[in-house]
Amino acid sequence: MSLLDGSDLKEQQKINDFELKINREKQKLDKKLTRKKILLGAFLVDALEKDAVDGLKEYTADNLLGFLTRQGDKDLMADLVKELRIN
Repeated sequence: MSLLDGSDLKEQQKINDFELKINREKQKLDKKLTRKKILLGAFLVDALEKDAVDGLKEYTADNLLGFLTRQGDKDLMADLVKELRIN
């Protein structure tokens, strides 16, 4: 064992600790962003259900499926679009 190994191990441990802290902060940020999206979505759903904004239902029905890129998402939202067009 070299006399220098102990110092290198301490530095590597510091790096590992910083990386762990960075990852925790990234997770916190991701959770905040996800929560913001959920709250915004809930707000818009409420506005759609109450027909609170003139033209929002029509705009959503006309543009939502084009906004989505995954076929599974389009399939999931197809009923909602139909419902918006009826009401």
